[in-house]
Amino acid sequence: MKSFIALLVLIALAFLAWPYTAIYRLDQALQQNDQATLEAMIDVQSVRDQIKRKLNKNVQSNIGSVSSGFVDWLQDGIRRLGSDAIDEMVDTAWVVNELRAHNPDPRQGGIMGQLSYAFFDGPDRLLLRIGEWEDNPVHAHLTLEGTRWRVTAVYN
Repeated sequence: MKSFIALLVLIALAFLAWPYTAIYRLDQALQQNDQATLEAMIDVQSVRDQIKRKLNKNVQSNIGSVSSGFVDWLQDGIRRLGSDAIDEMVDTAWVVNELRAHNPDPRQGGIMGQLSYAFFDGPDRLLLRIGEWEDNPVHAHLTLEGTRWRVTAVYN
């Protein structure tokens, strides 16, 4: 019985540590500008869908409150591009730029040095805060999709 409990504890600890290994992989891919890994770790369609859901007051979204700069960016895009604005503006490069927004050199580098919060927001979702509260942080969600943790929402 003790070995069974020990096995359950070990499995629970492994599950709790698993998304943090994904954060490390994401950080390494950002530092090395590894486009193949970034494409695999970022679910662009889910990021778009979450932004669209946030715009629709009648639909639940995983995105929390957003900054006025984020709202201005969305409004400008919708004014310029119309109803397809989010599909045209949000791609892997945009997500990478947002994740790197708090780096001293935003064209390169990872997120570990700027990560101020990373904890479960549900059993299959991790919330990341990149940057400090007073510095308009970027928030990202890592969600377990099948057997992979992927970025599924980004906002500030």
